[in-house]
Amino acid sequence: MGKLNYKTDVFTGIRPTGGLTIANVIGSVHTIVELQNKKEIGRPMVFVADLHALTDGEPKDTQQYVLDVVKDYIALGLNPTNCDIFVQSSLIQEISELDLYLSRLVTVSELLRVPTLKEKIKQNMDLTNASTLLAMYPIMMASDILLQKSKYIPIGEDQVAHVEMARYLARKFNKTYGDTLPIPNVLSLGKPVRINSLVGEGKMSKTNPTGAILLDDPVDVSLRKVKRAQSAFAKEMTKSLESLIKIGEFVAEAKEREEMKGLLQKHMDGESVMGELKNLISISLERYLTDFQSKKKKIYDGEVEKVVKEGAVVAKKNAQEVIKEVRSAMGLKYI
Repeated sequence: MGKLNYKTDVFTGIRPTGGLTIANVIGSVHTIVELQNKKEIGRPMVFVADLHALTDGEPKDTQQYVLDVVKDYIALGLNPTNCDIFVQSSLIQEISELDLYLSRLVTVSELLRVPTLKEKIKQNMDLTNASTLLAMYPIMMASDILLQKSKYIPIGEDQVAHVEMARYLARKFNKTYGDTLPIPNVLSLGKPVRINSLVGEGKMSKTNPTGAILLDDPVDVSLRKVKRAQSAFAKEMTKSLESLIKIGEFVAEAKEREEMKGLLQKHMDGESVMGELKNLISISLERYLTDFQSKKKKIYDGEVEKVVKEGAVVAKKNAQEVIKEVRSAMGLKYI
C-alpha cells in the first residue's frame, strides 16, 4: 500500500466543554450521525479533543466531560460498531511529535492569519497574553487530521480555514521531504446552522444557560424556557422566531412539522398563534429530551471506556505508521 493512500474515510472531533445544547445537536452532532447512517463515503472516526480544550480551559474543568460527551453522542445516535471513537490525548506522543515537525513549515504570521484563530484571540484576549498553545491550535488540528491520513473532514464554512492549513502543511511537507502525507479534503456542510439564544442575546450557548436548551437539564426547565422565549409580533419574522422554529422542526415528527407550518402561515397572515406554536414545539421537545435522557442513563462509564480504548487502538496504529513514515522521509535516524 502506497504512502499516499488514505487510512480514514471521515474524520471529525468534539470538544469536551460541558453539556450539549440543542443547538450543538442541530449544528454538528446530527450531521455526524447522518454521515454514519448513510454510509455513502465510508466509516467515520470521531475523537474527543481534550488536548484542544487546553487552549482555553484547565484540565480539571474539561477532563470530567470526556466520557460524558461520548455518552451524549451515543445517546444521539452515534453507533460505536459503525465508527471509531477515541480520546485525543491517547495519541499525545504522536501528536506532539508531528506538531514539532509541522511547526517548522509554517510561520507565526501565517498562523495568525487563520480566521478562526484570529476570532478566538479577538474574543478572549489580545496577542500580548495569548498562549503559544493557542497560536499552535491550527497545527495541532492539522496533526490530528494527517496522523489518520484522513480523506474527508466534514465542516461548516466557518471552519474551512483549519482544513486548508492541514492541506497546506501536507503539501509543504511532501514538497520538502517527498510524497508522504495524503491531502485531506473538505466535506462541505455549507453555512453553519445558527440557533440564537431564546432570550435574544447572540447565539445559543451553554455559557448563557438562561437562553439555552441543555440536553441534560430537567425537561420542565427547558419547557419553561420555550414558553418564555422571544418570538415576534403577528406578521413579523425575527431571528428569535426563526431559531425557535428550527428547534421545533428538528425535534418534531412529520405530522407536527405540518402543524407548525400551518401555524407559521397563520402568524404571517396576522393571527395571534404564538401560544399555540410554542405549545406544539414544547410537546415535540419534551418527547425528544425525555427519549435522549432515557437512552443516556442506560450508558455506563465502563461501556464508554471500552469504546474509546478500542477506538484508540485503531487511531494509535494509524498514527504510529504515519510517524514512522514521516521520520523516514525527513531522514531522522536516531529516534
